[in-house]
Amino acid sequence: MSYMQVASVDRNLRRVHAVLTEAWCNASTAAKVLRRQGQARVVGSRERELRLGSVLQPPVMLVHGLGADKSCFSAMESHLHRAGYTVYSVSYSCLGSDVDACARNLERETAWLLDQTGSDRVHVVAHSLGGVVLRWAAANTRMRDWLSVGVTLGSPHCGTPAAHLASSRLPGFGKIVSQLRPGALTIDDVSLGRAADARWVAIAGENDVVVPPKYARLPQARNVRNAVVPWAGHMTLTRNTDTFAIILEELAAASALVPQTRSPHSDSVDPHPASLCA
Repeated sequence: MSYMQVASVDRNLRRVHAVLTEAWCNASTAAKVLRRQGQARVVGSRERELRLGSVLQPPVMLVHGLGADKSCFSAMESHLHRAGYTVYSVSYSCLGSDVDACARNLERETAWLLDQTGSDRVHVVAHSLGGVVLRWAAANTRMRDWLSVGVTLGSPHCGTPAAHLASSRLPGFGKIVSQLRPGALTIDDVSLGRAADARWVAIAGENDVVVPPKYARLPQARNVRNAVVPWAGHMTLTRNTDTFAIILEELAAASALVPQTRSPHSDSVDPHPASLCA
């Protein structure tokens, strides 16, 4: 078998593996959404699990997407914690909610995290809807003063055609899904641009059919990086090794790492034009 044939077989196997993994992840998420439609909405009952790290860096907050929970970040949480970062994975409900309400909740969670760690800045990694929530929070809440690095994974910054597949009357999720349609949500990116020292990284999956790469992009600017991860689908972005590498590179670049053991008891150019999707 020639080298070209071997390479072709390898590519095809990678593609099949990516498709099967993505299908499994999507089925798992869909099952969670269907289960939660019949559950009562509980406010303020989110379990807070803070994993203290060993480096003097802002804590990293992980924000999941629609219908998911913090378990989708289990691999990334462990990866970041092994690298020395303090990590907090948020669980929140968007059942019967909208982007603004989720953003206000994110602001409250961040205030709690900063109080617990004694930091005045936070890094955030957000998947799918979580990235839109983060951007809204950075434009409309105190997050604009707290955010150091904002990484979005497969987030529909310009909406996504997939949101048209769900009815706006979908029980529990219709309102927030309709906000993810192209042109449906207007974010005050002028306010967002005031946090000029924040770094934004938009990562898309090459095989993402839920939020194709062109919908997950942010406009090129000095403090914005767009990246596409090969083979990755929408749900596999949170556990992809290339995603991990990009995130660690960006967090390390934010400021120099200073090793220090911590205990639970220790005390330019306008980066965003008027509209990201104009």
